[in-house]
Amino acid sequence: MEDHTELLIRIDSKVDEVKEKLHSIELVQGRMEGDLKYHIKRTDLLEEQVSKIDEKIKPIEAIKSTSGMLAKIVAFLMGVAVAVSTIIKLISNKE
Repeated sequence: MEDHTELLIRIDSKVDEVKEKLHSIELVQGRMEGDLKYHIKRTDLLEEQVSKIDEKIKPIEAIKSTSGMLAKIVAFLMGVAVAVSTIIKLISNKE
């Protein structure tokens, strides 16, 4: 009978240890859930900021694209002007 009593006491002791560890795990899990919610909130706020910045940058990118296109057009027109000027000089020299 003593063997059974001693065994039951040891089992009860182990169950208490498991309960303590489980309680500790539950506390850690609670903190981790809080941290996760905080990080999710920060991520959402950062995504909103990125979207706002993207919206502010769009006009700048459009201007950059347009100014690049204007530079190409101006270069083309200058080339045409030089070509026309050269042709006019050649015609004037022949006459």
